[in-house]
Amino acid sequence: MTKLIIILSLISNVLGLNINNQVVDNSLKEAIIFNPTSTPLMQNVYPEITSEPIVINKALRAGVLAKNYILMDLKSNEILAKSHEHSRVPIASTTKIMTASVALENYNLDDVVTVSQKAAAQIGSDSRLIAGEKMTVRNLLNCMLIVSGNDAAYALAEHYSGGVEGFVDLMNKKAASLNMADSHYLDPAGLSPDGYSSAYDLSIIARYALKNSVFASIVGTAETTVDNVEGTRHHDLKNSNRLVNDYDYPGAIGVKTGYIPEAGHCLVGAAKRNSTTLIAVILNTNYDDVTASALEARKLLDYGFENYRFQ
Repeated sequence: MTKLIIILSLISNVLGLNINNQVVDNSLKEAIIFNPTSTPLMQNVYPEITSEPIVINKALRAGVLAKNYILMDLKSNEILAKSHEHSRVPIASTTKIMTASVALENYNLDDVVTVSQKAAAQIGSDSRLIAGEKMTVRNLLNCMLIVSGNDAAYALAEHYSGGVEGFVDLMNKKAASLNMADSHYLDPAGLSPDGYSSAYDLSIIARYALKNSVFASIVGTAETTVDNVEGTRHHDLKNSNRLVNDYDYPGAIGVKTGYIPEAGHCLVGAAKRNSTTLIAVILNTNYDDVTASALEARKLLDYGFENYRFQ
């Protein structure tokens, strides 16, 4: 019936016959409404309503000077910019995002940890912990995430009943549960160049970790001081993330810096403006400078906020 009405309408238009269009339209509507097996003539006429970001300026590229990067909208998980985002590369201290996540899920914040000689002797960035010092898990998380203390990372891992090896195994199991297919951890601090992840996987763990209010509060802290349990030693902590600290980037909320020679300068950065949160992952910048990862992360975040509108 529907097909017949349409054919008659087309024939009338071709021959110039004066058939009332309104009659045809009404007949067509009735045929569709009362025939449950009929198919609407025009499908997907109206765009699907989604929460995905909409391009504003149609910028061609972000122009980021790093070998691997990704920019992602936290709410929609939409990727706004990327380059070699699945390449498996060393990630240095951005490893500590996973270390913190595992610690938060397996310890109480008020648990007391005794710092070992091995933990206190870790090379690279540290929070000046000494062997025998007693620290709460909460304060070790501050030391690890704010100043990127390798000593604090090992102290947290050693506190696990299975030791460092068992703790790292938990890190890898957590990665698997989050479908981080590009990742394999070998130590809690990211000192091993043989451990690896990808820009994409780091965006996954960053999104996951930021859901924890304790983690989010710590990584967004510019400066603070924590004490050992006895109150005999004070640790002044200034955030190594220049987006949060020196640059005071608008809306910056974290997340974690990293550097070893094999990984280059790395940063997982995040910023929130109004109801929009963007995560920018920078791995191995094209130039060797202590400010490189923050400058490129800032550029990537600027690109996102300036070129997309979020519903």
